Amino acid sequence: MTLTSVAPAARSDAQSVFAICAIALLSSVALQKIALPGTGGLYPLNLLIFPAVTAVGFIAGRLEINTSAFAWYALFVILGAVSTALSPSSHVSALSLGFLVVAQAPLVFRCVATGMPYDRILRLLSTVGCIGAAVGIAQFLGQFAVGADVAFFLDKHLPDSVTVSGYNSLIPLYWSSPVYKSNGVVFLEPSFFCQFLAIALVAELTLAARASRMALLAAGLLCSYSGTGLTMLALFLPFYFVRHGHMRLFVVAVVLGLIVIAFGDVLSLDAFTRRLGEFSDTQSSGWARFISMFRVLRGVVFATDATFLIGRGPGTVQEEFRLLSFYAFDPTWGKVIYEYGLLGAVLYSRLLYLTIGRGPRGVRFAVGYTYLFLGGYLLNPSVLMQLAALVAWLGNDQINENSKAVSETASRIAPDLRNEMIVSR
Repeated sequence: MTLTSVAPAARSDAQSVFAICAIALLSSVALQKIALPGTGGLYPLNLLIFPAVTAVGFIAGRLEINTSAFAWYALFVILGAVSTALSPSSHVSALSLGFLVVAQAPLVFRCVATGMPYDRILRLLSTVGCIGAAVGIAQFLGQFAVGADVAFFLDKHLPDSVTVSGYNSLIPLYWSSPVYKSNGVVFLEPSFFCQFLAIALVAELTLAARASRMALLAAGLLCSYSGTGLTMLALFLPFYFVRHGHMRLFVVAVVLGLIVIAFGDVLSLDAFTRRLGEFSDTQSSGWARFISMFRVLRGVVFATDATFLIGRGPGTVQEEFRLLSFYAFDPTWGKVIYEYGLLGAVLYSRLLYLTIGRGPRGVRFAVGYTYLFLGGYLLNPSVLMQLAALVAWLGNDQINENSKAVSETASRIAPDLRNEMIVSR
């Protein structure tokens, strides 16, 4: 065996793994607005694409089952079936459980060790984020030049049956404003756009911290006028600066912040700053997204029956929202506790740890925080595809196995090369 015979095969394997992750990531962005044909906008197209890509990867031998994760996934599904059967709620939905089974199943797979550098995925994420930021900036500015009908053509002209329903893609800067927040054209909402750019910014910081790319991503974040991704960055950046000692980047961030503050009126930054008071306003989106679930969970946490252990059942989290005197929202963590109870929360926490808890730190935090706290993403295949392509399929264990596999291959080849050299002499 020679290096020349092994190298092409290794490159082919690495290329195949990269292609699988890239297809999942690109589909999660470009197709997240598109509904599965014939469902009237109820189900996203990615609900079909995600398991299909996973199946192709598994059949091709590029993905394998993470047996530990699969065991906890199976226990969680069994608990979901028990919760469905014993639920006292009239809103319990076996269809919701089936949706969960399909959407979450790809997370129990992982890439077979191939020697593919993880940086390659980060470069793709950074590039897609920068392209998305440029498109979002053009969309935001375009509404002043060509009008909102053209700048937001997908949102205004695609038939309802073609797009995923239940999302607010057109959000004005403030009540009655004629100016819309940018949603990056292909994203479901401005908040989805903001969150993806924030994750891409973390990837760029982890990868190379190129000033031009970071500035472009920051401008895209600004055009989204959404604060969800910024909450993740507010938690990530201080630790990043302290850990890596990038004082130059810290100074640049401070200077950019001062410039933004100086031109706050021109940039309509009050659309951001006024939201700082939303956490105490029960009729605001900030209260709904980050605070409301604690009140909603009272009925489950303090229940005296089996609800405390197994929850109210799949699909029930919004059953009382219309009866509340405040705006409510169901983030992923809250939905798991409400619908699957304490046991479900324990089982799912273990499943998440085995799938994303061992991924690269920066991206792991960015994706994990976004998934758990910034949206109701338990059944969202587009967000789950990002979770899989960026972390679950390529965790530290697999990176270590990749390095080990390369070393073992080199050690096996070395004696053969020495023998060939002796013979040739």
